[in-house]
Amino acid sequence: MAAWFYRFAPAGSAFTVFLAMSWLYRQGHAEVYDEILRCWGIVPFQTPFLDISSPLAAWECTRKGWDVMSDNPCNLLHIAYNYSPFWLVAAPIPLGVRDTTAVGWGLDLMFIASLSFLPPPRRFVELALVLSATFSTMVVFALERANADLVLFVLALGTGLLAERGPKVRIIGYGLALLSTLLKYYPIMVLVFLFRERIAVFAAVAVAVAGTLAVFWAEYHVEIVRGWANIPTGPYNTDLFAAKNLPVLIGLLVENAAASSRFGAAVGWVVTAGLYGGLAGAALAICRRLSRFAELRAAIAELPDGERVFMVIGSAVIAGCFFAGQSIGYRGIFLLLVMPGLLALSRSGVCELRALCLGSAIVIVLLMWGECLRQALGGGFGFWLLRELGWWWSVSVMLALVADFIRESPALRGASAWFGRQPVGSR
Repeated sequence: MAAWFYRFAPAGSAFTVFLAMSWLYRQGHAEVYDEILRCWGIVPFQTPFLDISSPLAAWECTRKGWDVMSDNPCNLLHIAYNYSPFWLVAAPIPLGVRDTTAVGWGLDLMFIASLSFLPPPRRFVELALVLSATFSTMVVFALERANADLVLFVLALGTGLLAERGPKVRIIGYGLALLSTLLKYYPIMVLVFLFRERIAVFAAVAVAVAGTLAVFWAEYHVEIVRGWANIPTGPYNTDLFAAKNLPVLIGLLVENAAASSRFGAAVGWVVTAGLYGGLAGAALAICRRLSRFAELRAAIAELPDGERVFMVIGSAVIAGCFFAGQSIGYRGIFLLLVMPGLLALSRSGVCELRALCLGSAIVIVLLMWGECLRQALGGGFGFWLLRELGWWWSVSVMLALVADFIRESPALRGASAWFGRQPVGSR
């Protein structure tokens, strides 16, 4: 009974709240609905499921002959299309803006149901943390907007589930990861799990993936470049997370303070570059220190496949997005993949390891509630700085987890055998 409850409690409770919020909006209580979202740290739009309406609008206008990357009048915000051109392959599907509610509902329910396939918590404190993450601002924001990242999360989850099977079945998982990459680029990080294959399989799949991406670029490179120009960026102190947030904003503050000097811009740039280099160096130092933590490496090796697979996939995606550029908060739903592995590691009998993993899980949950906490606490400089340092710490831990997986992978061991070398730091 406890095992059943722990597995289905996150999805079941999320489904219940989703139905309650849907009922409120459907019954005309839009003011109450909007106020609840504001308390969650979310600025509501005039209608739910705004984000999924963008590809639906692109399909609708593409069927009408519009160049949606230049102008997309079907879009509710009248902004140009900024997703991958691969979405437009499905434009013949007879769906449009009028179907936003139905598609948004289906997408949200698919995501909520998928949570039942994650490795369940085993202790009450773990369940409390998983529920806190499930109801966090990041997750609710993704559901309220019905963002396409929900689709990519489900595909990544499918990749992880298939990765636990035999080699032939895992190939299907790599196909799902490649499909995700074609849809929104950043899920290429999911393919990190290709390292678990023997070197021959690794090379064959890597060549197939590279060939597919080369064909995709050759066919759509003009549209890809045009779409990149439409990707939004924003302030460095809101719900966008990125490695550059902290150093760039500090650099801008220094530049403004030195505005009276003709060297103000140069000083600001030096401060930004210095901070970025210092933070990156600190992250590498933390990663290196953790890679030498024998108890951590031993505990990772003993993790069940489920916890380890999802932890590595989620860590790779979040770390990749963190350094690639600014990501809107809802991308933090991939942190849900990291939580089961960290919580499993926190069951260790080694006090230092237990504190490291449980503490990191708590930091992640706080980051997922970051925008709600920022608005509730007034969003001062101290809070912002603490949050950004929390991101750097969490990403450093995730990098260490990914590095350990790659270091111990059959692919790297096979490649090292070819060159007659032992992988650095391998067990």
